Amino acid sequence: MNRRIAVAVLALAALFGVVQPALAAVDELLLCLPGFPGTSAQAQPYIDKMLRHLEQKLGKPAGSVSGVYLSDGVEADRAIKAKRPSVALVGPSILATNHKALGMKVIAKLEVAGRSEEVYSIVAKKGGVPTIAGLAGKRLSGVVVNDEKFVVNVLLDKRVKMGSLTLVPQKRPLKSLRDVARGEADAAVVDQSVVDSMGELPEAADLVVIHTARAGPAPAVVVMGSGVADAEALGKALVGMCDRPDGAELCKTLTLTSIRAATDRDYKGLFDRYDR
Repeated sequence: MNRRIAVAVLALAALFGVVQPALAAVDELLLCLPGFPGTSAQAQPYIDKMLRHLEQKLGKPAGSVSGVYLSDGVEADRAIKAKRPSVALVGPSILATNHKALGMKVIAKLEVAGRSEEVYSIVAKKGGVPTIAGLAGKRLSGVVVNDEKFVVNVLLDKRVKMGSLTLVPQKRPLKSLRDVARGEADAAVVDQSVVDSMGELPEAADLVVIHTARAGPAPAVVVMGSGVADAEALGKALVGMCDRPDGAELCKTLTLTSIRAATDRDYKGLFDRYDR
């Protein structure tokens, strides 16, 4: 299983393993991480294994806790709105879109391989759309385009007007690049990992980065609904996990540099950009 998925699942596993009383009522977890690798089906066996571990830690019956990993932005956004779990791990697009509406409260942030930020870029055909201002009236493909406000305000710095884009949601980042290469979209939103590998992709030979958005925060662990009452205790429980003997080796294996207690203040820049 891809390490980024493993990091996300085990971050939650570590959280629940150290705060048993506070989470005795948890029965469903969502990992809403648009653009992360792998599919829900590929991740499910690994998640199921971790859920059985969590049930033992929590003293719950086997099979009583369910969970799902969602890397499709549209599906992830729809699921978190419908299910409203007490605890979830969410990427920045899902967090910005649903923070106010669902009453999300940030309790932790991840740092993977020393990085605590997510960076997105806009890719277009060489000789095509020259700047992001030229995207007005064009088709933009990506895994994080489920919410136009996030795209316009956060990724495009309000250089195009709301309602001027045709958004083409995709399940996988590489499909967005193929959309542009085949003329099915005018530009694509991709993260830094895709940009770093573009030189190795045949479909990217005629593509070029026309804009890189300001760095945003990495995924957050959030509570909502009944989980908010335990926010302070849960946040404190995470501090220093990667520095403790029982967590250091696991963190090293999974390239997880740290799980740090956090609050909404750590994501204020994202929220301000989204709501401006």
